[in-house]
Amino acid sequence: MELEATGISVRGPHAQMLDSTSVRVADHQLVLLAGYPGPGHVAASLGLSGRLRPDTGQIRLDGKADAGLLRRQVAVVDTPGITEPDDALPVQAVVGEELAIAGRKAGRKAVLEWLEKHEAAAHAGKRFEHLPVAARTRLLAELTVARSDVKVVILTMPDRHGGDPHEWYAVGRDLASRGYGVIITCADASARLLGVPAAQLGSKDQPDPVQVAAAEPITPIEAAELVEEQSA
Repeated sequence: MELEATGISVRGPHAQMLDSTSVRVADHQLVLLAGYPGPGHVAASLGLSGRLRPDTGQIRLDGKADAGLLRRQVAVVDTPGITEPDDALPVQAVVGEELAIAGRKAGRKAVLEWLEKHEAAAHAGKRFEHLPVAARTRLLAELTVARSDVKVVILTMPDRHGGDPHEWYAVGRDLASRGYGVIITCADASARLLGVPAAQLGSKDQPDPVQVAAAEPITPIEAAELVEEQSA
């Protein structure tokens, strides 16, 4: 599987949202797509997933320019105003809705079992906004890949919630180790802190994606150690 965007740009009603950008990712690969916080992150996420038609450029999944295929196989996680959950809802309600969308059992028992499996049962009754940042990103990512058709996962600006970038980077590496292609949009400051070569919003000449071998899930501490090795 390979997702490749070539020279995509998006014009908003009053200003340019996304300057011409190229990016590619394949299975077992992770890409940081960094840039100034703003509408470019959302525009890139929606364009790459077939939910917004770019004004220029092409997006292909395994060589096919098919918006319907993109929408089925490229998923966006926690995208502001699009797929971010209602923060006032209880965690168990959000999980139930997402499991139902994925075609999974979504009754109270099934939801609690899912939360227990993902070591989040203690959060079941909390408002979603009260989840720790790392738990929020991990739960939403796992709910996304509960959909059987998903091949590429785009985490949109997880750093906007604060927290340690190594934690959401560990989520991305875990997904890539399981065979997904992963794109994480983030601020330049987060990419610098991680020390990982990052693709840039508004650029066509990009570094190679990070290749992630099939492996057991890694912890945030292990992710930090891997980052140090890559930047040494």
